[in-house]
Amino acid sequence: MIRRQRDRALANWEPGFPGEKINYYEEYIHRHANVNINWIDLPNRSGIDRRETREATGIGILSNAGSGSQHLISPLDDGSICIWDVTSRSTTGNGGRANLVGQTTSGLLSGRAQPHKSHTIMTETGAVECVSINNSSSKGYFAVQDVLQEVDLETLQVSSTKKYPFPITALSTCQPGTPLTVGTHSTVHLHDSREATKASSSVELIGGSIDSHATLSQPGPLSILNQASDSSIWVAGRFTSLLHYDIRRFPRLLGTIHSGARIACLTSLEHPFIPRTLRNLDTPIASLRSARGISGTTLLVAAEYKGKGSLELHDPSGRQSYQNRQTASASKLLSVVPHGGRIVFSDGDGNLRWMERDATTLVRQYNINSDLPKEDVTAGGIFSSTGSEIPGQGDIVQKILPLRTHDGPDPSSRPDIPNESLLLWSGDGRLGCLSFGGQNPLKPDDSWHDAVEEQAISAEERAKEDAERQYDLRMRRALERNADEVRFVRGLGMASF
Repeated sequence: MIRRQRDRALANWEPGFPGEKINYYEEYIHRHANVNINWIDLPNRSGIDRRETREATGIGILSNAGSGSQHLISPLDDGSICIWDVTSRSTTGNGGRANLVGQTTSGLLSGRAQPHKSHTIMTETGAVECVSINNSSSKGYFAVQDVLQEVDLETLQVSSTKKYPFPITALSTCQPGTPLTVGTHSTVHLHDSREATKASSSVELIGGSIDSHATLSQPGPLSILNQASDSSIWVAGRFTSLLHYDIRRFPRLLGTIHSGARIACLTSLEHPFIPRTLRNLDTPIASLRSARGISGTTLLVAAEYKGKGSLELHDPSGRQSYQNRQTASASKLLSVVPHGGRIVFSDGDGNLRWMERDATTLVRQYNINSDLPKEDVTAGGIFSSTGSEIPGQGDIVQKILPLRTHDGPDPSSRPDIPNESLLLWSGDGRLGCLSFGGQNPLKPDDSWHDAVEEQAISAEERAKEDAERQYDLRMRRALERNADEVRFVRGLGMASF
């Protein structure tokens, strides 16, 4: 009986699927080693704001499979584009260390030479999925309001421009064999670079023929997922369903999957959907293993449902789904990606949380504001009303991108160097790289020590600190709510204290 329970527990926990190679040494480091974030130095503002840095308004990665180099691409609020080398350090090289290797002039994307005018143009729409990189052609696509600009990342010149009938709110990723999908406020388009033209004031704001785009019954697409394996296009956003299109039958809507939540990020887990019933103790282990062996994908969703975070798994067929709206987060989810044998997502309180692939079991969490001095996170006076003292008003992570870092073509060739760092784009316009232990591709020094031995505190102590921090935040919210009530009563003249 004990042996059977042990086998069932192991089968339920096992994150790997048949044919998948998981580096369990790396998994251990990611689950227990210290988390560290190195923030990239952005260019300084000019003029009277020279001491302040510019803000990033998007993020993308340019990868060269041949050389193994990786570059971080980001438009800034002055309308320029910056390129940083984030190639990992290895036994054969020191890596890029986030050195700035390219920058365009201000106003390239906004068309305004004045930085303050560019700032308004670059940030007005507020789209998160506004950058898409084509690795094979070294082209970048940047959405600025209702204009999509194609930029040659080798010459840093705009090669084509196309206007759309409404502000662009989402771009899909560029994948071989599939066109770029563009989502506007009320429509979805398949972008054809051959139809794009040079920027001109005579470009008309028209949507084209009825066959060239899909019209949405509800506005607000925020995330688009293209799947080259079956030519599928999935569109999600402020509406409560996932919309399914096929490139070959576009713009016909093939179907929908009802979620009920407002979706901020949509991606895929390249493994089949596993029903939760197969994890029950009375279900034969053979059934679970058989389900794992079937080819397929799972739609991975970060959303908000009635003010709380919703982490969701959907079978693309629409027949099965799982929605974690109880333990995912107390605030809305903003971004989600697969990370090794786990899932990582960010929320509106600045937390990064790692969960098992069942979307239920919490592995660990980290708050990007946790490195602030303690006096900055403790509650102030009961009548204080400054924005910096309100809980959840610190920085947040609005987009996560996995940064694969390894030495050579085989990621397992150096098991002592952890892989899978994460690039972060924060709500304050900062760019950073999150890694574990002492290894960080952006770290300025060359020292490397074993991540497990370097830990200053045990996993139990770190869990205790996380629990204390969450308790402090809950108490702070209670104090703030009480302060709001006192201020409200004072405003009615019913309190004399």
